[in-house]
Amino acid sequence: MNIETLNGRLEFLRESEQLKSVLRSAHTSSGRQESTAEHSWRLSLMAMVFADELKGLDLLKVLKLCLVHDLGEAISGDIPAVSKNNFPHKSEQERADLLHLTRTLDDGARAEILALWEDYENATSAEAVAVKALDKLETILQHNQGINPPGFDYAFNLTYGNQYTKTTALFHTLRGLIDQDTRERLNMNLNIRNELPEDIKRISTLTAAAFEQEQHSSHTEHFIVDALRQAGQLTVSLVAVENDEIVGHVAISPITVPSGAAHWYGLGPISVLPDRQGQGIGSYLMKTALARLQSKRADGCVVLGDPGYYGRFGFRPHAGLELPGVPQEYFQTLSFGGELPTGTVQYHESFDATE
Repeated sequence: MNIETLNGRLEFLRESEQLKSVLRSAHTSSGRQESTAEHSWRLSLMAMVFADELKGLDLLKVLKLCLVHDLGEAISGDIPAVSKNNFPHKSEQERADLLHLTRTLDDGARAEILALWEDYENATSAEAVAVKALDKLETILQHNQGINPPGFDYAFNLTYGNQYTKTTALFHTLRGLIDQDTRERLNMNLNIRNELPEDIKRISTLTAAAFEQEQHSSHTEHFIVDALRQAGQLTVSLVAVENDEIVGHVAISPITVPSGAAHWYGLGPISVLPDRQGQGIGSYLMKTALARLQSKRADGCVVLGDPGYYGRFGFRPHAGLELPGVPQEYFQTLSFGGELPTGTVQYHESFDATE
C-alpha cells in the first residue's frame, strides 16, 4: 500500500474521531449524555454477544454495519429518534456527510463504507435487518439504563422499531425483556439524582421510617447515614424523587480489608418509604448506585442482606471475605474486575453511630 493511500486512510480516521463528540438524547448510567460513538460501540458488542444466535449471517459484515451505520453523524450530528419525523431529509444529509467524510479514502475503501451504509439505510440484506433490530434494542436499553432528565419519554420505547424487532424469535424475546424494564420506568416515573443539602432532613426521616418495622434492624440506619455524611464518607448518596417527594435513598461508603485491596465499597443503607416498598424503587436505586460506583472506577462492592434479593444484581458470597458475626451467605460480594479481596471487612466507624 502506497503512502498516499495510507495518509488518506489516516485522515479519514482523524475526521471520524468527531463521532466521539456527537451527543445523543439518551444519558448514560452515570447521568451524562452518551455519544454516538459509544452507541456504535455497544451495538457492536451486542452483535458479538448474540453472534451464536445470528445463524446464517455474515458476522464480519454485521460488525461492519454496526460501525458504519451512524458514521455520517460525525458531520451534522444526531437527530433523536423521537424527532425523526421532523427531519424528512435526514437520510440525504447523512449520505452527503458520509461522502464528505470519506473523501480522502482510496476508491475501494470508500466504496465499501458507502455500500454498507446504503445497505443499512435501506435494510436490504439480512445482515442489515438484524443490525436495524439490534440498533433499536440498544437504544431502548440505554434509555432504560440511563439517568435521564425529568420528563423523559419512556413510552416512546414501547413502539420504537417494532417492525424490526419482531423479525426473529431472538429479537422478539429480547424486546419483551427490555419492554418490561420500560414499563417499570413508566410505572415509577422516578428521577434518581444526587442528594442535595436540602434533602438531608428528609433522607433521615425516610431512612428511619423504612427500617422502623424491620425485625433485624438496629434502627440506627438514619444515624449511620448522617454520620457517614459528616465524616465525608458518602461516596454515593442518591435519592429517588417522585413528584418532588423523596421516596427512596441509597448510600455507598468505603470499606477496609486486611489484604490491602483498595477501591472497595459497602452498599447500604438502602431505604424506601414503607408504602412504596415492593414496587421496584429499591431495584432502580440499586442498579443506578452500582453503575455510579463503577463510573468512579471502583473495584467492587459488598453488601449485607438477603442473598435472594441481592443475588439478582450479581452479588455472591465470597469464602475469602467475611464480616464477624454474620453467616457467610448473607455477606455478599460484587466484583467489577480484578482479584477479590480477602480477610475481615471493616466498615467506617460511622456504622457504630447511635444518635
